[in-house]
Amino acid sequence: MQTLPHSLGTILKALRHVLAADATPEAVLKDIDVPVWYLLELEADHITVADGDTLTLICSCYKLTVDQLVMLSAAADLPEAIVQMTIQQYRTYEAPCGLLEQSWPDSTRMTPLITNSDPLAKHTYADVLHCVRTQIEDQSVTAVSALLTISPMAYWQMEAGQLPVPVWLQRKIAFRLHLKSLTTLTRSTDILTAICQHLDIVPDDLPMELRLP
Repeated sequence: MQTLPHSLGTILKALRHVLAADATPEAVLKDIDVPVWYLLELEADHITVADGDTLTLICSCYKLTVDQLVMLSAAADLPEAIVQMTIQQYRTYEAPCGLLEQSWPDSTRMTPLITNSDPLAKHTYADVLHCVRTQIEDQSVTAVSALLTISPMAYWQMEAGQLPVPVWLQRKIAFRLHLKSLTTLTRSTDILTAICQHLDIVPDDLPMELRLP
């Protein structure tokens, strides 16, 4: 029998870390009638066969179905698969009237959960997103998310370091900046200076519109 890469406990812990911003089990379960000890036992893989109805309720806390949970069990990269699944849920959304004027909180005020595993990195991909949006293009969260074809919430969570920036999105941003990868920026001392030097522009010329992804 083939063993899947990720156990139910591993997935549930990842969901709580990535989608619930590392919330406590009590916070995750506050709107459903499931005891905290049960979720903790599931996360610890102490329960080999979960109650179906209870698992459905827990999945509803993350706006996922049990079928999606099963799909995540076979993912090569679990955090990125969670991000992709979240993005897909919003990909077909229609922006309601007035959405462009919505005010999003300052992403830099959030305590980031996602770090950069590169030992030479001085910055995260979230830092790059924030710099490009606010200092290079001076665009709103909604405008940038529409350009990148992801939901405003998913984009803001990435910029705030609550969700990892998937590889495909890193490539899109690198393309816009005429870079092979964003490593040049994450390893730089100052992201804005590195971008200006690479594009041969001066800060007085900002904001500027980058090429389409």
